[in-house]
Amino acid sequence: MKYEFRSDISEEEYDNFVLNFPSTSFMQTSSWAKVKRAWKSYYVGIYQNKKLVCAAMILERNLFLGKKLFYIPRGFVIDYLNNKLLKEFVNNLKKFAKNKGAIDIKIDPFICFSEENIQTIKKKKEVKIRKAFSLDTEKIDSSLRAVGFKHAGYKKEVNAYIQPRYTMAISLRDADDNFYDKEGLRRTFPKNTRNYIGAYQGARGVEFSYSKDKNDVLKLVEVLNCTEERQHIKLRNEDYFKSIMERFPNNAVLFFARINIDKYLNFLKKDMETNESKKEFCEKQIKEAEEIKKEYGNKPLAGATIVMMPTCNSGIKTASFLYAGTNTKILPSLKITNGLMFYRLCYCLDNGCDYCDLGGIDGSLEDHLSTFKSKFNPNVLELVGEYDLIISDFWYFLFNSAMGLRKFIRKLKK
Repeated sequence: MKYEFRSDISEEEYDNFVLNFPSTSFMQTSSWAKVKRAWKSYYVGIYQNKKLVCAAMILERNLFLGKKLFYIPRGFVIDYLNNKLLKEFVNNLKKFAKNKGAIDIKIDPFICFSEENIQTIKKKKEVKIRKAFSLDTEKIDSSLRAVGFKHAGYKKEVNAYIQPRYTMAISLRDADDNFYDKEGLRRTFPKNTRNYIGAYQGARGVEFSYSKDKNDVLKLVEVLNCTEERQHIKLRNEDYFKSIMERFPNNAVLFFARINIDKYLNFLKKDMETNESKKEFCEKQIKEAEEIKKEYGNKPLAGATIVMMPTCNSGIKTASFLYAGTNTKILPSLKITNGLMFYRLCYCLDNGCDYCDLGGIDGSLEDHLSTFKSKFNPNVLELVGEYDLIISDFWYFLFNSAMGLRKFIRKLKK
């Protein structure tokens, strides 16, 4: 069985392989390399009988004195249980890295140590779920260690590694592997969540929409600015999101939530007429809504988000919820974020997704992101995290001692 390692694979051939390999991530495509413009990229792989059988997209970053870091987002596109192929690929990859001056090859495959429903973890009740991500994890971990990779640790903090080790995901299939219908999915949410979506918001003038037009990125940034100011954080800029929309024209989708103020005012007036006990609340809401209309117009933008739909053609198809923002000055009592979440989930359900990855959380499950996401009955995925294949012990030790490789990487996450 003869293998041939090549480091000059064309983007077209590489992408064709990745998109047709089961369960791959958008972060393993050449389009993602183009979004990460500050990194140089290589496409490498192994051929068997002139057929590509495994591959990787390498992102390269300069460190110091001509030394480089190799980072392979979400790991190799390979059957990790094929030990002979894995060993051959890694041995050739080490030679390639050494030739390029890399001191480390870092990977973070989307492989789970565990996956459990949030209610089971919180011991509210036992929930049976479809487990699709944690198959053969121990074998894969052993295989990676056997070829020289060192595990980077088991920290729980959301920013401890390049990608968070813990994430929450909503399964769009039940425990028997059948897709939910939309009402069935809604019924999986806790009562105090599901009561604020669907007819409740429709009657009050809440409207949802989606777009694949890159020019609508401005609306997303507008709402993200509100989140930045409120939480004292800095998110991505307009150019970054436009780059995503341009590089993933068939996969990147923007979602928006607006409120038809006139419709809401009519609802409040009718509600006040038929429910005397609600008069005080309705009068207060009418005043607030009228003030919002003066400042923002009749259909103010209250929420926005961007989702990456699956890029793979087979296997587990996961939609990734990337960034989301809310203008909390616009009628927060309507729980618009609940409705926007459900609208996205329904879009993903209509488009054949198996899971919706809600993004990283702190492993303690005590952070504000965990609190919000828990309202939608997600599964908590504990990923294996990062592995390092150290090419030069001396330079790796020196750099880690001087600066801290992980801190350096976080500064360069562009």
